[in-house]
Amino acid sequence: MLSIAKVTKNYAAEGGRRPKSPVDVSAPALRGIDLEVGRGQFHTLLGPSGCGKTTLLRSIAGLERPDTGTITLSGTTMFSSDQGIDVSPDRRGLGMVFQSYAIWPHMDVFKNVAFPLTVRRPGRTGAKLTRAEQRDRVEEALAAVGLADYAGRQATNLSGGQQQRLAVARALVTRPALVLLDEPLSNLDARLRESMRFELKRLQRETGVTMVYVTHDQSEALALSDVVTVMSQGGIEQSASPEEVYDQPGSLFVAEFVGAPNLLTGVVEHLADGAARIASEAGTIAVDRCTWQLGDEVRVLMRPEDFIITAAEESADPEERNTFTGVITATAFEGERVRHQVKVGKLTMECHAERHRALSDGSDVRLTIPAERVRLVPGSAASGGAE
Repeated sequence: MLSIAKVTKNYAAEGGRRPKSPVDVSAPALRGIDLEVGRGQFHTLLGPSGCGKTTLLRSIAGLERPDTGTITLSGTTMFSSDQGIDVSPDRRGLGMVFQSYAIWPHMDVFKNVAFPLTVRRPGRTGAKLTRAEQRDRVEEALAAVGLADYAGRQATNLSGGQQQRLAVARALVTRPALVLLDEPLSNLDARLRESMRFELKRLQRETGVTMVYVTHDQSEALALSDVVTVMSQGGIEQSASPEEVYDQPGSLFVAEFVGAPNLLTGVVEHLADGAARIASEAGTIAVDRCTWQLGDEVRVLMRPEDFIITAAEESADPEERNTFTGVITATAFEGERVRHQVKVGKLTMECHAERHRALSDGSDVRLTIPAERVRLVPGSAASGGAE
């Protein structure tokens, strides 16, 4: 559906022109991006500020001109440096939701949604619609986002969540092949942001529209997406399902950026039938799956929620592997769970406990993690880049 091949962008080559975000323009913003987005997919570009995700989104929209590469939508070339093609944004047939929503304050809800239809030009975006056809399209879009009863209200009299839904309705009204969303929930409070995630996911499933979504919020990316593409330094670190990105990070950068990892340095010291023992700074750790060779340096990934925490005086299973003893040094109550920081030798590990099983600071504890929950990732990482 959307195909991106060898796309590069370097702001330093533009005589000092800078993107809006305060980033290092001496480094390329995009380093030969190759990406495929399937039809009907909710595809998220995830990464820290400065990684290139917004530059990539704006390049797809036609708001940025890449230096090299090709961008194809539904078989039609939108940009090609080799062929000299650069279709203007208004002729790409896309919908876009900006971080600021870009709502017209002097228009009511109906006119805001209708605006893209009134200014559309013949071409890829389709023939100009009659007034009746425009009304039907607007009513359809407003019904989809739950704003049918607000058509006559001034846009400035809507709540933040309603304005966000209005922006989505305006992006959908032209029935685009692709909708681009640039951190649309970042201006909402935490509770509303969570509820709007469900709204966006429901809307995408019901309409079947393909969405490419930019965020730096890992929880948002994992909750919404069919595919998450993690970016760093203008390149792609991993592109996979949310479950795979979380459970099988493809690089140390992904392991560090997604989730709250406990990462230890280790060396493969024993292999047998695909399982391994890792000599680490916390002692020997058993792993059920290992694709590395003897002597390889790896990083051992242990998620806080995978630990079982018990008081040190409780009886332990002598056959139990991957057990560490330590002292709780800090505790954070978060409602449905409690986060503990545990001093294990010279290391500090984080683990999560159910709120009714929490232990107090200063308690001697034992941490245990099953071998099948331990993951290994490569022993080097990258970071930085351009937004």
